[in-house]
Amino acid sequence: AAAGGEAQAFDILRAKILLEMRQKGWKRIAITSATPGCGKTTLACNLIVGMGRQPDARAILFDLDLRRPSDAKFFGIAPPASISDMLEESVDFSQQAVKIAPNAALSLASAPVGDPARLLTRDSVEGTFDDIQARYRPDIMIFDTPPVMVSDEARTLLRLVDATIIVTQANQSTIGQLDEAEREVAK
Repeated sequence: AAAGGEAQAFDILRAKILLEMRQKGWKRIAITSATPGCGKTTLACNLIVGMGRQPDARAILFDLDLRRPSDAKFFGIAPPASISDMLEESVDFSQQAVKIAPNAALSLASAPVGDPARLLTRDSVEGTFDDIQARYRPDIMIFDTPPVMVSDEARTLLRLVDATIIVTQANQSTIGQLDEAEREVAK
């Protein structure tokens, strides 16, 4: 997790996101990118850490980049069960979630999933997130999704959120890639 000045930058972003989401009554935000390696997971993980420092806000981070899950590695945590187990309804969220602060939790993937589109397009997925939202009443649910130009899973997940942040990398992301990512998110 970021420290010092970097942590302050994430705290500023956290404050802006919380303010915007509260004003609009939104609860779910996706963090994505056009291509891999742009820093979306770094942003998502530091955002949940920042939420942990905001005692009046409850937050949950879901690692939904199931082809290339990396949130568990970022935190150095082996979850008791994988988010894929929860999405398949073989374990409850409470059995696989990991608290990192009194008001912040993680739902992590323990290993890549061979066919995440099959898992994420199940009819029950939306209900699973609705149930978590109703039971735990988080102020914000952060979805770390796959890059939109790499897989269909991101498109599936974006229909479940209220807002999306597209992360770009200087000297790597092109204007064309950003434009295409914006079109995909807008759909």
